[in-house]
Amino acid sequence: MKLSLSKKRITTVALISFTDIIFLLLIFLLISSSFITHSGIKVNLPSSTSQQNEFNKNISLTLTDDEKIFVDDEEVTWETLVAVLNGRLIDDPEQVVVVRADQEIPLKKVVKLLDMAKLSGTNRFFIATEITPEQNSEN
Repeated sequence: MKLSLSKKRITTVALISFTDIIFLLLIFLLISSSFITHSGIKVNLPSSTSQQNEFNKNISLTLTDDEKIFVDDEEVTWETLVAVLNGRLIDDPEQVVVVRADQEIPLKKVVKLLDMAKLSGTNRFFIATEITPEQNSEN
């Protein structure tokens, strides 16, 4: 029994493998991209027209309008703030402390918060603001 094999030229494009590659690239980009998450604590941030980069490794330090302090989503007191921040910075000392304070909080309290954070051993701070578009004023 002899089978006859014929050689035919392929005239169609295999789109299935192409879509598989695109799908895999899309999954790779979604997984490897950094998603910046903010804590669910409601804070009325002051506005700013300039934008700063956010880092993947950061610790959110929040001071609410009723003067509650949160490290990420964990509520702390003034007395335990240094110990909690120190514990988080021991894991990764390159982390940036992002200070989120309500705009109605007196500057004195924000400076005290920054001083307490400095005692934990970090010198890398950012102050979070809400970005507002620049407005042209004709003055």
